[in-house]
Amino acid sequence: MAEAQTFELLKKKRKSFRTAVTKVVNELEAELSNSDLNIDRLSELVETLSIKFEPLTLVDQQLEPLFKPEQFDGEFEITEEYREKVLLWQFRAKKKINEYLKPRVTSPSFQTTLSHSQDEHFRNSDNIRIKVPKYYITRFYGDDASKWLTFWNSFETSVHNNESLNKVDKFNYLKAHLGGSALNTVEVFQFRQKPMMKP
Repeated sequence: MAEAQTFELLKKKRKSFRTAVTKVVNELEAELSNSDLNIDRLSELVETLSIKFEPLTLVDQQLEPLFKPEQFDGEFEITEEYREKVLLWQFRAKKKINEYLKPRVTSPSFQTTLSHSQDEHFRNSDNIRIKVPKYYITRFYGDDASKWLTFWNSFETSVHNNESLNKVDKFNYLKAHLGGSALNTVEVFQFRQKPMMKP
């Protein structure tokens, strides 16, 4: 009886968190489509989305072992859709913020010194459209060491060896596919894109 009550309570929490996440995603989408873009507001929304998404992720992890086998696939797919939506809109917003913050090249003398390959790189990088890939990797909780190799082989093939993802994205994907003691172990690390300076 207590487990059924816990299950229902977690589902109610998840519904509230999903509503909150969807609201922020919609605001982010509206801000990005606004011709008069407010970078400060965009940055606030990205941060708010991260904050709202974290408790949703935790509730999803708590619910996952409580689902019946016949419910699991459908529930997992919906969870992944939310995660992908959040990652996609965070990426789009951060890309727009970076474009706004990067210095604009206005000097004609500097522009003429660009080599053909550099010019081509800049033109092509503006046209890149990122679609957050779906990865169906069974979550690893750390409670059964015999499942580690299967998890790692799937993760390594899909994410770790994917050259289109940077190290921070790979680390975030790793955290998204861990649960329980495995996630607790990894969460104590703060990943840095650039190495720390040596004394």
